[in-house]
Amino acid sequence: MKIGEILLRDRVISQEQLDLALQAQQKTHDRLGDIVLKMGFATPESMAPILAKYFDIPFVRLGDIYKDIKSNIIDAVAPELAQRFHVIPIALENHTLTVATFDPLDLIAIDTLRLRTGYKVRCVVSPENEIIEAVDYCYNYLPRLEEHVENFNELEVKISPVDTAAEPEEGQLAFAATDQPVVQYAKSLIVQAVNNRASDIHLQPKENKVELCFRTDGVLHHMNPPPKAMLPAITTRIKILAGLDIAEKRLPQDGRFRVKIGKGEIDIRVSCFPTIYGESIVLRLLDTSAPLLGLEQLGIETQDMRHYQDIIFRSYGLILVTGPTGSGKTTTLYTTLNQIKADTKNIITLEDPVEYRLTFIQQTQVNTQIGLDFARGLRSILRQDPDVIMVGEIRDRETAEIAIHSALTGHLVFSTLHTNDAASASVRLTNMGVEPFLITSSLLGVLAQRLIRTICPHCKERVSVAPKVLEDLGLSANDQIYKGKGCSRCLKSGYLGRMGVYELLIPNEGMRQMILNRRSSEEIRSVAQKEGMKSLRQAAVLKVKQGMTTPQEVLRITQDVETS
Repeated sequence: MKIGEILLRDRVISQEQLDLALQAQQKTHDRLGDIVLKMGFATPESMAPILAKYFDIPFVRLGDIYKDIKSNIIDAVAPELAQRFHVIPIALENHTLTVATFDPLDLIAIDTLRLRTGYKVRCVVSPENEIIEAVDYCYNYLPRLEEHVENFNELEVKISPVDTAAEPEEGQLAFAATDQPVVQYAKSLIVQAVNNRASDIHLQPKENKVELCFRTDGVLHHMNPPPKAMLPAITTRIKILAGLDIAEKRLPQDGRFRVKIGKGEIDIRVSCFPTIYGESIVLRLLDTSAPLLGLEQLGIETQDMRHYQDIIFRSYGLILVTGPTGSGKTTTLYTTLNQIKADTKNIITLEDPVEYRLTFIQQTQVNTQIGLDFARGLRSILRQDPDVIMVGEIRDRETAEIAIHSALTGHLVFSTLHTNDAASASVRLTNMGVEPFLITSSLLGVLAQRLIRTICPHCKERVSVAPKVLEDLGLSANDQIYKGKGCSRCLKSGYLGRMGVYELLIPNEGMRQMILNRRSSEEIRSVAQKEGMKSLRQAAVLKVKQGMTTPQEVLRITQDVETS
């Protein structure tokens, strides 16, 4: 059968479209498949399986396999050839190189690959957009990871007999921290976590096994763990990299190290915690080279954004960002500082720890071991003539009072506070022992936030939702609700990435009077909502209506707000 007949038989195009394409072919003498694509009668995704049938060669969906292609296979084809001909090598066996292409008739590409690689070339057909995505990933991202993480191998460490003899565990005689399998596993663990967009790696010893989890988009995913006998050596290897005491296994320890990835760096925080079955290791991965977002990219709704921008450009006052650990508070503060930076402003921060290094401000790290806590550091900052101060977190009365006095004496102060919602911030400060009149005199606004998972665009589909869920969230049956079906790109979770949802409280005279009278957070929240404040749940439900997230995700992240 001719290609046009196959397209017609499989209902990719209609008879009318085929006739138009054949008429165009008589004028241009181009290939019919190219004409069909140019005229928009078919997409590369629908055309690829047809081409595979026509040429009787396999059809391969790259989206399911390209992240697992071995680096030695990728290296068989030079990057410029892969990008020029839109091909990607996927297998190498018996001196035959299998490449995915959208155009198996491109004889120039096939001959060039055969001459440049020295292998026989076998073609399979894949959608062109998937080939482009795979080429970008494999050549612009993956090889640089493996290349730069090689510096793990340069860390030669000699473990003394005392170290290895201290509290020997099962498996330590089988593996040592400098054994090549252990070194390679430590390297591949970080590479795998970065590839999966993980923010944390958890290695947890159990009675008869090891559990390995990656936290991706705020949720733990179980991965294939290493052998139990290998865990002590892996733990020692990680402690060596982080500069920790490998002989100390009874006390918690914290350390850090860096890994170069491409042109940037991943900052890795290591926490060791003793359990009855051995040391539990958690690695926090921070991409310190990632560019700062703009305020408009955070996801703050338009009306709240106008109010927020109004208060962040004030000359003095206190602005708080609240939410649980891992809700993106520090990112919001960094983005805000980036927005208000100017050559005429002296901006100083006091953090624990410094998560991202910013060139336009002076950053200081808290070090409690030498007595540099938030309160002492904040006092010293005031002698540096700052215009804007960022305090990483208000944890006690002393820090809160110094921050508030700084705000009252002509400084714009930003800080974070662990509360469930914006209305609880003033109550928390009062409970710390801060006088209410100091809060009302200094507080410009409170921004509460959560991070909500967004639906994977690659497997997004419309679904129906139970009436009870619609009622709980204030949705109607006419609202279009979506979810992710689950695919390889989102680790079968249906979610890919996160975005912020926000609740902004700007206290007016009525609310300030309620703070002075030590009224509850529920009463303050009720008044604020009557004044137009959009709650965290309302902001999250709006994301559902916009097709960005699911009702289940809204219930998950706002349950603590509704029950507080």
